[in-house]
Amino acid sequence: MSYISVHCSAGKFSGVNDNNINFFYGIPFAKPLTNKTQWQAPEKIDSQISYDATKRGLSAPQTIYQDSFLTDPNMPDESVDCLSLNIASQNINGNMPVMIWIHGGAYITGSSNSVLYDLNSLPRHEIVLVTINYRLGPFGFLKLDEVSNGEIKSSGNEGLMDQKLAIEWVKENIAEFGGDPENITIFGESAGAWSVALQSSISPEGDLFSKAICQSGGMNAFFDKERGNQWGELFLKTAHDNGIKINDLLLLDHKQITSLASAIKHTMISSGKWLSPEIGFAPIADGNFLPLNPIKNFQDSPIKLIVGTTADEYRLWSEFEPYYLNLNKDNFYKRLNKLFITEAIDRIAENYLPKGKSDNQYKHALSNIMTDWTFGIHALELLEQHQDNAYGYFFNEPSPFLNGKLGAYHASELPYVFGSASKKIIQDFCSKEAQKISNFFQVSWTQFAKTGSPSSDLMRWDTYNIRESIAFINSSPKIKSMPNKERIKLLHESKNNL
Repeated sequence: MSYISVHCSAGKFSGVNDNNINFFYGIPFAKPLTNKTQWQAPEKIDSQISYDATKRGLSAPQTIYQDSFLTDPNMPDESVDCLSLNIASQNINGNMPVMIWIHGGAYITGSSNSVLYDLNSLPRHEIVLVTINYRLGPFGFLKLDEVSNGEIKSSGNEGLMDQKLAIEWVKENIAEFGGDPENITIFGESAGAWSVALQSSISPEGDLFSKAICQSGGMNAFFDKERGNQWGELFLKTAHDNGIKINDLLLLDHKQITSLASAIKHTMISSGKWLSPEIGFAPIADGNFLPLNPIKNFQDSPIKLIVGTTADEYRLWSEFEPYYLNLNKDNFYKRLNKLFITEAIDRIAENYLPKGKSDNQYKHALSNIMTDWTFGIHALELLEQHQDNAYGYFFNEPSPFLNGKLGAYHASELPYVFGSASKKIIQDFCSKEAQKISNFFQVSWTQFAKTGSPSSDLMRWDTYNIRESIAFINSSPKIKSMPNKERIKLLHESKNNL
């Protein structure tokens, strides 16, 4: 291992070279956040800095409702002063395509420093990899400006603002790290994919970045101002019930804030109805920073897309939640009646229930419905709108974890994308064909970053407008027509005014 320095317009940064990759960790892309500024828009650093970029930056405060096997216990400590990014580059004198990763975690958890996001693999495909942190939960996606009468300025879009400022920092400085500022791809999974899609609506001209990859997420996970204000009111009421006034919120430790956040659930403002998206904290379509109709704003964008889902997204939840594990026929139909118009219930059930009786048939049917409802509808919407500029995929390599009962669950593709499948802490979750699948993902994703097409010697990809083609990604990838398109459309058309 040796040390390396880069001097760019943002300042001088000292990193390390290890195994022929140059790593720069924890680079601040905004002014430090404090209790007084934690709910305000991020500010660009207005002078050059000198920074030791050999240690990972702090994680954003996490709002944890319940632990998951995806929770990474090795992430750095939490702090509101979390706005930093990591850079990995093989050649600081190069002019390579840039890929910026936006992590997922339902807008409430996650970190660019998760063990899943290995910085050592993708850059070997001649791209510069950047991973960014942004504010989460009550600090990044809580609208308090109106309900606090202006005492707290947050618009609910601070997390998206952080991401955009990070992308702008990369565009201004990445040339000195070996990246081409005119060839930037942003990519993310789950809330990261929602963020990628919404950033594409915020900057649809393609000048800030020209390509985007949405893994299990579309352009739907945002609130209107009314729901944002309801959520803000619930947060303030919860604080008040705990003896905390609005002014006190500016003085509290971040752990006290996230404790308040984890005490509230989106169902508390649902009045018994099913809310979509099924999350509490989310960006606000305010017509100011985020367009009122994001997907319409993106309609004529030249930004090229890859959009896809995993085959069994919802099993990450349905295989653990008591509601699903004990699901019977009556509760199955009750849930359908909450979600869909009465006239469509029988057709939907017929599409998803097995032809003959089987064990756990209602659990599996509802899990598959929720996979299509939560992820499939919105992936299809982007592919249909942007079809001649979009590539689709369907990841269906089952995980061997828990004897395979999770299938290709939500986020199960991440170890392959980042080449972390071989890590001891992760390998039990991954296929015996992990190396082959990982190589396919990495070649396809980096080819897309380089050329705007994921096609390579491994496989020729067609855009979605050619026979509604998508790539089935598994140990034997192939191009086929999109599966289940008609039943996904049926769900979309049958929404119960949600």
